[in-house]
Amino acid sequence: MISVCMATYNGEKYIAKQVESILPQLGERDEFIVSDDGSTDNTLKILESFKDNRIKIFNHSRNLKNSHPFYPATRNFENALLQAKGDYIFLSDQDDMWLPNKVETMLPYLKEDNLVISNAWIVNYEL
Repeated sequence: MISVCMATYNGEKYIAKQVESILPQLGERDEFIVSDDGSTDNTLKILESFKDNRIKIFNHSRNLKNSHPFYPATRNFENALLQAKGDYIFLSDQDDMWLPNKVETMLPYLKEDNLVISNAWIVNYEL
């Protein structure tokens, strides 16, 4: 079983394209875990519009008491990871778009190693 874990916060601009690039790569028993940090835009509505039972949304309380700039995102990802039930876990930022063969390419390596890192292409919204 595969778990894709994603932390979100006001990610409506890219979230639909991202989900569309990930869901076709998952099997029926896989899961797409989303931990949302209190989005005030349409992020959650967009995610719910997919009506896909593999998408599981968990709320995370945004705690800004810590002054480190990455603290909220780190804790939000941690919340997503705590919910994951998969044997193989993929992390995804809320503005990533996956190539069509990402899971197929990475999974054999994940079966052999504890950690696999892939390269990324930086593109803009029009590409």
